[in-house]
Amino acid sequence: MTLLCIISAVIAFALFGLSTDNHHQHRLGARPGTLRKRAFKRGAWVAVAVCCVFAFAAEGAIYGAMFWIGALSFGAAASFLFFNLAPVAKPRNSK
Repeated sequence: MTLLCIISAVIAFALFGLSTDNHHQHRLGARPGTLRKRAFKRGAWVAVAVCCVFAFAAEGAIYGAMFWIGALSFGAAASFLFFNLAPVAKPRNSK
């Protein structure tokens, strides 16, 4: 359960990152439309809620809340590092 919580936190912040214009364009090649941004943000909030459920199921009420915040912090840090430090694949020129 704890691993599922951490994975869902990373997915949540990856979706939050992809809902922004710059990260979406750098990683996927085009700016997102309004519907796509909204879908990514909704999916991210669902992943945050799923992370909360997994944290409380794994650790109980008191420690679950602390683990949930820690997992969200880890997810935010991992996504931040990926979006800002990982190299962007450049499209190949067809010659």
